[in-house]
Amino acid sequence: MGDIENSQVTSEKILKDAFDIREKPLERPAQSIQDLDELRSFQLKKRKEYEQQLNKNRLNFGQWIRYAKWELNHNRDFPRARSIFERALDVNVQHIPFWIQYIQLELSHKNINHARNLLDRATTTLPRVNKFWFLYVQTEETLKNYKMVRILFERWLEWHPDSSAWDAYIGFERRYDEFDNARNIFSRYVIEHPGSDTWLKWIEFEIHEVSSITENIINVRRVFEISADSILTNKSSKSNDEKFPLIISQWAEWEISVKEYERARAIYNIILDTSKVKLSTFQRNEILKNFSDFEKNHGNKDSIQSTIIQKRLIKYEQDLIETPDDYDTWWIYINLLSENAKPETLRSKFKKSVSKVPSEKVKSITWKRYIYLWIRYILWEEFNCGDIEESRSLWNQCIKIIPHSHFTFGKVWKHYAEFELRNDEQNGLSKARKILGRSIGQSSSQKSKKSLFKYYINFEKKLGEWDRVRKLYERWLEIDTLSKANTNSIPIVLDYIEFEKSLNEYDRVLSIFNASLVLADHEDLSKKFIPLETLWISFIHYFQDEMKYDEARKLYRTLIDKTDNSRVWISLAVFESSIPTYEQLQEFNESNEEELEFSITETHRQNTRSIFKEADKFYKDKQLNEQRLVILEAWKEYELEHGNEESIKQIEARMPTLVKRRRKVDNFEEEYIEYIFPQDQAGISAKPGISKFLENAKKWKSMAQ
Repeated sequence: MGDIENSQVTSEKILKDAFDIREKPLERPAQSIQDLDELRSFQLKKRKEYEQQLNKNRLNFGQWIRYAKWELNHNRDFPRARSIFERALDVNVQHIPFWIQYIQLELSHKNINHARNLLDRATTTLPRVNKFWFLYVQTEETLKNYKMVRILFERWLEWHPDSSAWDAYIGFERRYDEFDNARNIFSRYVIEHPGSDTWLKWIEFEIHEVSSITENIINVRRVFEISADSILTNKSSKSNDEKFPLIISQWAEWEISVKEYERARAIYNIILDTSKVKLSTFQRNEILKNFSDFEKNHGNKDSIQSTIIQKRLIKYEQDLIETPDDYDTWWIYINLLSENAKPETLRSKFKKSVSKVPSEKVKSITWKRYIYLWIRYILWEEFNCGDIEESRSLWNQCIKIIPHSHFTFGKVWKHYAEFELRNDEQNGLSKARKILGRSIGQSSSQKSKKSLFKYYINFEKKLGEWDRVRKLYERWLEIDTLSKANTNSIPIVLDYIEFEKSLNEYDRVLSIFNASLVLADHEDLSKKFIPLETLWISFIHYFQDEMKYDEARKLYRTLIDKTDNSRVWISLAVFESSIPTYEQLQEFNESNEEELEFSITETHRQNTRSIFKEADKFYKDKQLNEQRLVILEAWKEYELEHGNEESIKQIEARMPTLVKRRRKVDNFEEEYIEYIFPQDQAGISAKPGISKFLENAKKWKSMAQ
């Protein structure tokens, strides 16, 4: 019984054996062939399998290749393998990888004639596939059949292939030092592909491959000359041939290497002569750069300087012909020209530079550069030529060109006004005022030009014309009307008020403040508290400076009625501790002291605390817990600075407990913060669990502190 029990198979052992078998790779059962009949049977079976697979998908060329290789590797049956390849080619004769496999299979078994036949068929069937030609010429070169290689290259070139075929042909001739043959091929190559790349290859061949002898110098120079003439006369490639400057630089460098410095300089001069040679901007810039380097290395000081300036002028002239509205280039060009040019020449260039008006209808950087050119032109006429009438005429022309309905340029108006002040002693002031008034009238159709108003106001301030200044402020505010809910007008109001303050016109200041507070009642501005706050606070500070504290409190109360912003309440509370009490004011009035000695008293503290308490109740009634917390935190900061231990404990007792809760909103749960204020819970009967929760929350808070 014990042996039987030990021989029992458990489920664990069955699973373990199954797992071990799964990890082992599948192994084909060994098959041995005993006689010829079995071999034929095996071959028939395998061929049948391959044929069935090919019947399912005749485009599976990998299966064709495996079938043919099986016939060769296992049966050594070349005729049958070739038959398989031929059948596959009948399916798709344009399948290049299959051709390559077929050819390489023949080559690997040294069936040279078969491979040649296949290569000949491939190049005849698909003559534009370079891979077949490369394989064909490589095979013949390996067999040292050089005559056949040349024949094949000539056949290949009849199909007008890309440059790789020509490069391969020339490379073949160079390997065997057949320089004349290579030179003849190059002469045909540059006709087929007339770009700079081809000429550079020929130049490199002549310079580096052929030995340096007198005859070769003639050949190199002839190639350079023909290359330049060919590219410059070829209209299709001349303008976009970016490597043409490289040919010229290599030509000059080569002439330098054979000590022909004047020839090199002459080459550059002829190429850069705009009357003889038309080049693209890129080509001319590159050649000019190379010419400058040449002069730095082989010229004298004067020739270097003159060449650099002259070539730069040529470059800029060419650029401006192509892009006449490139005002940056005009500026640099005039800088160079002003050093030696005659006034007539420079004047004509200035006129040409401003003749092309920008087309944009916005105040773009292009317009700014264009106007700077105008200002430079006019100032040049005034200061360098002394022609005042011409300058005045140019200022008017410039102003007429600017589209003032869309935008204007304050610099033009300011310079024009200053021009009249400089050049007309009797009527300069009146003319300048007319120009500045005209600038405001023409440029304010959409909105006011801030810089013009500021300039005009400062202009009149320097003259002490206060009534004119007031009119300008009123005109400025009229354009940026406050009733249109434009808060950008507020800085203008404040600037106007500061001006009146500087003149001690306090009644005017008060009337401006009262008029400007109409903004607060505008429905569009009721939500724009931050811009309006500046106006309100400025008014409050004005009353505070004038010691009209009751008026300041009224403004605070009015502002509180218009907004729920907690900063107003905090500002009012701080205000109560920053002004003297009635007793301090009375003592100051009775004394002979010039300055009031201010100190915070208990009255200040009580007044500030009453404001904080009022704000706390205000936000409690409106259930604005976040703003209420802000008030309490500000109150706490105040008590920490000005209170005592008891007052600090009282405010800390008011601080809420923040509790995270969850609620459903549109079938989604969200987390929110609930503020639980202790004083709100005092009058509410404790619900089961709530008082215990608050007690634990307070314990946790005290432990955290």
